[in-house]
Amino acid sequence: MKLSFYLPLLALITLPFSFAEESPVTAEPERWFQVEVLIFKNPTIETDNPELWPSYAEIQHPPAFIRLSGISEILTDNSADDPESAETNMPDSVMELNAPVSAKGLSAFQALSEPERQMLPEHDKIDRDRRYQVLFHEAWNQPVPGRDEVIPIRIDGGERFGRQSELQGYITLYVERYLHLSTDLHLIDYQKSTDPFSLVDEVANNETTSQMLDGFGGMSLLNADLMTNSQISRKSKQFFISVQDAQLKENRRMRSKEIHYLDNPEFGMLILITPIDILENQ
Repeated sequence: MKLSFYLPLLALITLPFSFAEESPVTAEPERWFQVEVLIFKNPTIETDNPELWPSYAEIQHPPAFIRLSGISEILTDNSADDPESAETNMPDSVMELNAPVSAKGLSAFQALSEPERQMLPEHDKIDRDRRYQVLFHEAWNQPVPGRDEVIPIRIDGGERFGRQSELQGYITLYVERYLHLSTDLHLIDYQKSTDPFSLVDEVANNETTSQMLDGFGGMSLLNADLMTNSQISRKSKQFFISVQDAQLKENRRMRSKEIHYLDNPEFGMLILITPIDILENQ
């Protein structure tokens, strides 16, 4: 990808971001860090050779994951009718785990308050430029285990379309001599339709039409509330169909106490990882 994709943002935010790879980090029991993640949508850039993204979102769900707690849902006109049931659907085989509890009294994977965030200046700079849109900004404390014990962290952000989020996916942090970050994030463009295949209400009783519906990505529009992936979602009689899926899939060595920058032409991510002195939190 051309460097010109990133120049507007690099000029917008003046703090030095770390693209460097760092000195080793020793893996220790109960090694805790404050993690802060800021994800934002990039402005549309016209190029002669634009990157082509798949139409249908295909998110690979891990066998188990942890979801951040204490995050307030921002509901919009496109959100699911029942906020209590608006969780992004998961396959039955995927298990959501409880957050670990530190013997030192730290709360893991609990969203910190806004004053505890360290990237508020970066957030403000991005927010002031109307070409960009903040999709997700949270900070939390967590232990960072070795590679064999890592559990992915679920990320949902942006607007809700029925039960699905505009931004969704997973990040993982682990120590293997160095701090490592892996991302598998998807920015999904949904289009709304009350009748995406121009079908009449009687389709549910029409075997031929039902087969046509089942052919949409292996799913049926008639059972959209039971979907286990992100290709289609529903609110009442409105359908939201994935028409573009921009993926940010990277593996990067991290340096603590420095802001790292990852992105593609569609969206970007800033992450800051700060060691926590357990002795000071006793």
